[in-house]
Amino acid sequence: MQRVLVLTAAVLFLSLAGPAVAQHPDFSGMWTLDEAASQLTPPAFSGGRGGDDTGRLFITQAANGTVVIGAETNGVKAWSFTPGAGELSIPVGRDTSMMATSRWDGNRLVAEGTQGDMTMHEVMSLSSDGSTLTIEVTTTTPDGETRNTLLYTMAPPVGPCKAWAMPCKDFPQGAP
Repeated sequence: MQRVLVLTAAVLFLSLAGPAVAQHPDFSGMWTLDEAASQLTPPAFSGGRGGDDTGRLFITQAANGTVVIGAETNGVKAWSFTPGAGELSIPVGRDTSMMATSRWDGNRLVAEGTQGDMTMHEVMSLSSDGSTLTIEVTTTTPDGETRNTLLYTMAPPVGPCKAWAMPCKDFPQGAP
């Protein structure tokens, strides 16, 4: 009788526990490019995210897995990836967008997209301690293939707001 109770309890516990859900890394944070450790060939990012916008990234990751990547100087052009959600439009220029898909490959976020005759393949991963973000980007055009590896560090000192891309402004004391 005791054996039947133990077996019944084990089966009940396993049926209530549900399937195991894989945990993916959380890329959220403020990231600063380590230029010395990176391998950069313009465009540093695919689809127009290159140039000065690669110096600092702001990433948020929602509970549903959506990853939003914004640059310090162009938050309006933030990219949004929702792994497994199918093809989504992401901004890649002033009035241009790219259709892209994303998926998890183990602990790596892989995004692929096409815009005209350009394709991009981007892989994001975190170091085991979560302090380094690596973004590997391959951009292919009729002119050839460009590969970049960008290494970012987490939580750098932000410095005084007057040094930010959109600096703060002093207001006169006692202003109405």
